[in-house]
Amino acid sequence: MDQTALISALVFLLITQAVLLVGGVGRAGERERIAKRLSSYALPTWESRMQTSITVLRRRRYSKLPWLDLVLARFDLGDGIALQLQQAGLPLRAGEFLFLQLVASTIGGLAGALLGWQAFGGPLGALGGAILGFVGPLVWLRYRIGQRRNAFEQGLPEALDRVTGALRAGYGLEYGFDLVAREGTPPCSEEFGQILQELNLGGDLEEALARLILRVESEDARLLSTAVAVQRRTGGNLVEVLMQMAGMLRERDRLRRDVRVITTAPRVSGYVVALLPLLTVVAMYVTSRYYIDTLLAEPIGRIAAAVGGMLVLVGLFLNHRIAQVDM
Repeated sequence: MDQTALISALVFLLITQAVLLVGGVGRAGERERIAKRLSSYALPTWESRMQTSITVLRRRRYSKLPWLDLVLARFDLGDGIALQLQQAGLPLRAGEFLFLQLVASTIGGLAGALLGWQAFGGPLGALGGAILGFVGPLVWLRYRIGQRRNAFEQGLPEALDRVTGALRAGYGLEYGFDLVAREGTPPCSEEFGQILQELNLGGDLEEALARLILRVESEDARLLSTAVAVQRRTGGNLVEVLMQMAGMLRERDRLRRDVRVITTAPRVSGYVVALLPLLTVVAMYVTSRYYIDTLLAEPIGRIAAAVGGMLVLVGLFLNHRIAQVDM
């Protein structure tokens, strides 16, 4: 396949995906408006409710396309992707995220075909660009999960203070959760609001907190769930427990910032070392372009450049792991 035919096929595929994406955005906006209207009916009324559990069962849909929904369910991919999207706080379905991966892969393949055809010879550049485009959204998703988890842990002490204040004033735990949902900052307000909605639908508190652990993937949430479960089963002063937990979380956050300051030098040095090969290549390209052209013209040179780039990334990753302190 020559370069023109490959680029034409990728452009056609990208246009088709863009048309489907525009239609999906319209449906997603309508779904979001309906969800906002329904959320107002899930607010607490603070009236006595039945003690019996209510189970609402529904079939989970991963996509608007039946065949894609069937594939995701068949290979057990839908639940994992849906959970990661929920952890990242993204209002997308598993099929929609997979479609975005295909779009990014097509764009990456097109960029690789345009830029890397001469450098890497044949469709190898398009293949590499397509792989990077497909993996890129996964990396971005993991980054969003980490950012949201950090934001939750940052706001959890303040949320515990609000719950503690409600308990001290004589209100119940649900009122404290409602206070966090109304006056707190995301994502803590969103997560506590989700717990409150589950409780209003007849769910169990311990099960709701267990699902919180799955959504935020945080040890702080696990600690909160354990504390509430132990207090409900054995009794005790929940106000004192939550106050001590909030103080402990604040102290640990302060210690984390101190450790991050101490490890700044190794992290910065790792970034500088990783940038040296790139700066060297740019300098040689400006001053002695013949050497770079010779390197990319020969197959062994392209392989050496690819291996060198991979080793730089591996070294950067190892340096990041060494400088990281788990607390």
